[in-house]
Amino acid sequence: MQEDPWAKEFHPEKIKQAEEGIYSSRVDEKYRIIWKHIKPTDVVFCLVDNHDEAYARAARKTFVLQDGMVKLGDVLEIGARVIEQEKGLFGGVQKRESRYGLLFVTHKDDELLGMGVPEDVLPNIRALDNVNQLEIVERLFTGNEEVYNRLLELALDLIDRPTAPDKTLAKSLERYQGGDALYRFVDTEEFQRALEGDLADWMLFLAPTQRYLVFREFNGPARVKGIAGSGKTVVALHRIKYLARKAHEKERKVLFLTYGNRLPGVSEHLLVRLMGDHTPARNAVECTTLHKWCRRYLSSAGLFPNVNKDFNQGALSQAIEQTRKQFNTPSLFSRPETFFQDEIKYVIKGRNVRTEDEYLALERSGRGTALQTIERKAMFAVYQRYQQTLTENRMWDWEDFLVRSLALCEQGHPFPENYAHIIADEIQDFTEATMRLLRAIVPAGPNDLFLVGDGLQRIYPGGYSMSRVGIEVIGRSTLLRKNYRNTQEILRAAHALIKGTKVDDLEDTSEEIPEPEYSVRRGPLPVLKGFSSPPAEIQWVFQEIQRLQTQDGIQPKDVVFVYRMSNPYKDLINQIGMNSFQIQEIQDNPNTIFGPGIKHTTFHSIKGLEFKVVFVVGVTDGQFVPRDDWTLDDAALEEYLSRERQLLYVAMTRARDRLTLTRCKNRVRYGKKIPQNPSRFLEELPKEVIMTRYGSEGPDLSSPEAEKKHEEKVMGFLSQLRKNLESS
Repeated sequence: MQEDPWAKEFHPEKIKQAEEGIYSSRVDEKYRIIWKHIKPTDVVFCLVDNHDEAYARAARKTFVLQDGMVKLGDVLEIGARVIEQEKGLFGGVQKRESRYGLLFVTHKDDELLGMGVPEDVLPNIRALDNVNQLEIVERLFTGNEEVYNRLLELALDLIDRPTAPDKTLAKSLERYQGGDALYRFVDTEEFQRALEGDLADWMLFLAPTQRYLVFREFNGPARVKGIAGSGKTVVALHRIKYLARKAHEKERKVLFLTYGNRLPGVSEHLLVRLMGDHTPARNAVECTTLHKWCRRYLSSAGLFPNVNKDFNQGALSQAIEQTRKQFNTPSLFSRPETFFQDEIKYVIKGRNVRTEDEYLALERSGRGTALQTIERKAMFAVYQRYQQTLTENRMWDWEDFLVRSLALCEQGHPFPENYAHIIADEIQDFTEATMRLLRAIVPAGPNDLFLVGDGLQRIYPGGYSMSRVGIEVIGRSTLLRKNYRNTQEILRAAHALIKGTKVDDLEDTSEEIPEPEYSVRRGPLPVLKGFSSPPAEIQWVFQEIQRLQTQDGIQPKDVVFVYRMSNPYKDLINQIGMNSFQIQEIQDNPNTIFGPGIKHTTFHSIKGLEFKVVFVVGVTDGQFVPRDDWTLDDAALEEYLSRERQLLYVAMTRARDRLTLTRCKNRVRYGKKIPQNPSRFLEELPKEVIMTRYGSEGPDLSSPEAEKKHEEKVMGFLSQLRKNLESS
């Protein structure tokens, strides 16, 4: 181009929509140069971009000279009005005729103003050519997000053309139906599904801002974060459908990865509802967990992992004892075995540390506990002995799946499929090694990685940033604030639990939890009830379920028990409820989630799921939520309690319509009854967000004699039940 910018092989082309003198030249099948013609053989390069994007950017930019540098002025910043500058980039006066963009060209000014678009913002809206440019003017609607959402809906053809507002109707809607915050269904079929109350269909609803993320084209990795119930997973599922069609056309695949074992089954079930079963696009999608994918990849290289939890625990215990004799570090070896286990899992292997020098220099953020140099040397020696024992016995642990797969990638071993895109859910629980693995599976390019997660729902230690592993999402990260799942009452209680908490958002910053935008749905306040014992808790809950079924038509399949510790609640739920209800523990199989029967599971396993009615049981301080760990020092204890608080938040926000928390008032230790308080987390909640009741609707617990009588009745019931089970 220096020799001859008009050479035919460059395909020089004047851009009619851009300012005078702007041309483009083709670089290759992907890229195009935008340049300004000055004199017969003098040009200035202005920008380089993908073909369509280059044209679009050239049409909305003006090129000026400031301080000897070429600057791109955004036409949208000053509206579609005439631009005049006394000294332009190439001397003289530059002008651009006022013109309408293509996005709202069929809509009159009165229509857009009638939707609430401010008059001074109207020229900016008029300059837009396509829906992707809407994000450029989003900041102009700060504090007026409803108008921006309506523009999105209009641009995406989700609503009819606006008409002159009926003031009487608008007033009525605002008073009785939630006004502009109403959910707008796409069609009557979607509305009918909502009326029928099918939980799987409810979980697939998309709001306008969510639809925008689904169909947006990204030039690289993109991230979606947001509060619980804001539809992050729903966006991911629809994004899978959108990208699967593109991947199928190129005979490639979309890989959907999660950390937990429950979510792939749920996602498979919902994708069948969304895409159909065995359709071409559906066959272009692979849904699996990280560890299952790694097992498949490793086996393709002749590596067959063998994991034995008991063997690994024994190997770690042995490594700790052997190293204790070598190092004089009592402060380290006074810690529980779980500390060493987590240090290996989340720091050494989680951060893909391979040498002692790397470990000594590593910033251990997210662990809460500082280690001195001699302690780090001892810790790494424990790891080396532990790993040597595993290697000698041809054993693996779960973290080996990830680090060994990453090593295979680095060696150039081919993948089982030709992946075009990765969509990853719950990334807040991924380790640094996992994120490096994702980056290695798909080549960098448009729509390569779509990462979904919420730092507040992190239930495992983290300690890294995405930029450090080569995943840059600046300008492609979106925060969803609007809650669609919970009633206002449930979300207010849950948000009050974690308000002011700072979370690591994986983007080199730590920020406070944002104030959510509440759903328009209302319901009863969450209830906290106290009972004399865990059996009394569970017996009352089953009575309450029967009442809800009779009075409100609640179906057992829409009810779930959630507990922090399986013992004793898992057995109690099965024993007490088996004669009256079908009981189902949530497993990997989606039928255990969407099928018949009352469900039960742990705080960890409920992530990503939702039910109309949730009973969180055992919310008893120091016994279950949280369960005190006296071996932790101040910093580690604070980190531990923060994760426990987030776990309870996750459990509470699984409730769509009704939330009840229960706790046992007493426990017996050494033959003595010790009073127990509600979780210390709940005692911090304002009284107006949760209704506290003790025995008012359950058994008579008003006196020690009454409690004793009730306990004897419950224990007698369980004893008889045990005899019946043994005899049958």
